[in-house]
Amino acid sequence: MNVQDYREAARRRLSGIAFDYLDTGADDELTMRRNREVLQKITFSPRVLAGVSKVDLSTRLFGREYPFPAVIGPVGFCGLFWPHGDLAVARAAARAGLPYVAATLGTATVEEVAEVSTGERWFQSYAFKDDGRTDALIARARQAGYTGMVLTVDSAVSGNREKSSRHGAQLPVRITVPLVIDVMEHPRWAYQMLRYGTPRLKNVESSDPAGSGATQTPFSFDALIKKSLGWDDVARIRKVWSGVLILKGIQSVEDARRATAAGVEGIVLSNHGGRQLDCSPSTLEVLPEVVAAVDRSIPVMVDSGFRRGSEMVKALALGADAVWLGRAPIYGLAAEGEKGVLAVIEMLRQEMERTMFLLGVEKISQLGPHCLRA
Repeated sequence: MNVQDYREAARRRLSGIAFDYLDTGADDELTMRRNREVLQKITFSPRVLAGVSKVDLSTRLFGREYPFPAVIGPVGFCGLFWPHGDLAVARAAARAGLPYVAATLGTATVEEVAEVSTGERWFQSYAFKDDGRTDALIARARQAGYTGMVLTVDSAVSGNREKSSRHGAQLPVRITVPLVIDVMEHPRWAYQMLRYGTPRLKNVESSDPAGSGATQTPFSFDALIKKSLGWDDVARIRKVWSGVLILKGIQSVEDARRATAAGVEGIVLSNHGGRQLDCSPSTLEVLPEVVAAVDRSIPVMVDSGFRRGSEMVKALALGADAVWLGRAPIYGLAAEGEKGVLAVIEMLRQEMERTMFLLGVEKISQLGPHCLRA
């Protein structure tokens, strides 16, 4: 019936090590919970007798038309949730007519995703310690026909995700008695692992000058990523990437202004779904301030915590140009593969449409703060 149902189906099907990787937050998970609380506390101010006979959800983003204002955001290790999970999500996004953002920590290469997806593709990049390694991946994305580059800027180090750590989430996987018991209690997921093997970080492997070293030792995000990432790195990437450049992980008005001055085409307000710095603000708390600060000079998009189409409408009414979906479609993937991803996308679209009918609003452009109570 809804995204929460798919989350529960995913929890039942996946082992603890897989579900907790998908569903966990940092530290005490305060930010992850706050994302949901803020979304739920905002209320609507509906107008009746508005004479709305048809709702148009279409939106324009970076010069292209989409059926509704959503982006299927990057999620790492999708192969942990469903065989060839990255490819299934990419195909579903293309079928829904939405942009798909391939992840650096994907279990399919940028080229493999391009082979199965006829839709709009963007590539999410972290900045490696070795600039040449970063630039090589960017060049591969360009060669494979990706039109957008998404630089994640909120991950100088990995967040402290204790639930994942308790279940021994690392590559390669360490076999322990609790893990064996957990796997035996989830036979469908175990069969997937036996048949298709442990997911590999193929983009990381193929960009490793040492040759696949990432899978020979426990994977360390902190050993791979450039901790000193700064605005000079944004300027350098701006020079090597001629397409749409988006910064993901902006959480303040000051950084939004700097991003605009740096010449990027868009920003995503994101706290990484509560997976990085705990006690960060929810994205909707800073959204109105950021929208006012950039004054529509670039698209301001938002993610972190969205589970309902009505919640997406709230973000649009507060000034967001689009909502990025992270966990929600992956719950569908973990439950039913590509079919589940499409089902979640369609659920959210229908919920958005129903919400706008009941608000008395025909078009996305007519949404605004007047649709919400203070």
